Amino acid sequence: MNNNQLIPTNEIKEEFEAILLEHDSIAHCEINLKNGTIKNIHQLDTSYDEFALDTVNNEFCFSLKDKNNINFYRMNLQTFSQINAITLHLNNYFSSEELKDESYYSKLIYLNHQYLLYWITKRAINYGHPFYQCIFLVNTSTGEIKQLNPFLPNGDNLLRLDTSKNIYLSNHHHFLLVKTGRIRPFEKQAMYKRVDIENPYHDHLESIYLMEVSTLIDQQNFNNATLLSLLNYSGASENLRYENNVLSYVVSDFTNNTKELIKHDLLIGDVSRCQDDQFIRDHLNYELEVETSYYHYIVKLFKQEKTDSFSLIDDELSFNLKLDKIS
Repeated sequence: MNNNQLIPTNEIKEEFEAILLEHDSIAHCEINLKNGTIKNIHQLDTSYDEFALDTVNNEFCFSLKDKNNINFYRMNLQTFSQINAITLHLNNYFSSEELKDESYYSKLIYLNHQYLLYWITKRAINYGHPFYQCIFLVNTSTGEIKQLNPFLPNGDNLLRLDTSKNIYLSNHHHFLLVKTGRIRPFEKQAMYKRVDIENPYHDHLESIYLMEVSTLIDQQNFNNATLLSLLNYSGASENLRYENNVLSYVVSDFTNNTKELIKHDLLIGDVSRCQDDQFIRDHLNYELEVETSYYHYIVKLFKQEKTDSFSLIDDELSFNLKLDKIS
């Protein structure tokens, strides 16, 4: 994980706040783009492995491996007080042979002020097997950790997780969006040209699901997840984006050599489909053409001759800039 990451906690403008992630510390900072400065409000001296930020609930969570344990921490961004939530003992779920290797891959997802989801694998990437080995629901209030059955209603499973996103609708309903299939569209298209239809590449399946967080927590499974999209080896999805109650993405159909922009209005349940080339290009090129009110500051700060360099992460966009640290 790269050092000196800035994760905004409110809207990026001339002055805003962010979480600064460095190698051995986590800080809550004030950023002034006009002056090119960064100032720590609170700082916690600690390493971290995975993190999850929820700006709606103003909370920050992170995990940290200690020998054969994973410790989970939660903090409120206003007080920056750290809570040692719970410890996951890996020897309860992995063999002694697997634990000999210190390396592992993991992902942490914030659900609410009490619950986290945590994915982990201790094995090397092994084609023909899901990427992750276990999913855990972590209760940071009671200390309970439960291993979840990863299977989804269509036979897919969340050990094949690719991306996820917390979605808050305007009616205050809270959902978790998940996509399976750890394969990029260009890889899938190349695979399609030489696929054995009777025995396709194991990771050909892509599913996009929406699940209500309260139901997930109450039932402690993924049985009531709503399927939005299911693609086999002959198609791929890309550029998932959520804005103003609408989830949109582009689907490529390799058989017919076509693309389609799909939009789900999650508030009213409508689905629209568009094959207009210009609308599709606009969606795919969004991150390259985005015009932001702060972009001229970013360009200026990127060129400055300063020693402290930072990566500003704004959703799917990433900008490099140089800032002066002030006390």
